[in-house]
Amino acid sequence: MPRILIVDDEISIRSLLSRVFTRAGHEVRTASCAHEAMELCGSEHFDVLISDVLMPGMNGHELVNWVVRNRPSIQCVLMTGFDDVDCSMCPFELRCRVLAKPFNPKDVVSLIERILQHPPN
Repeated sequence: MPRILIVDDEISIRSLLSRVFTRAGHEVRTASCAHEAMELCGSEHFDVLISDVLMPGMNGHELVNWVVRNRPSIQCVLMTGFDDVDCSMCPFELRCRVLAKPFNPKDVVSLIERILQHPPN
């Protein structure tokens, strides 16, 4: 069963995505901040990390940077409605996808299914 970690400071987003992915047959954990996500990644296995970009403290770009260096098997997706950091400048651009907010939950599930079926080399 694929394992997904959802990171967002908004509980409504975490709850919505947790329900959607659980119904789609995925095992889901959530974190309210990047530091909590890093702790979970240190003790559990995840196939995909879905993180908001703009969060208090460490932002989503910094979290992806940490994940790629410390847990390279985890595929990353950044969610954003407004991103003041240019993703095209990220050294991990090919390892991370961007999901625009607002989104249709079914589209998010489809994106994650494609990622799980065709991980980057």
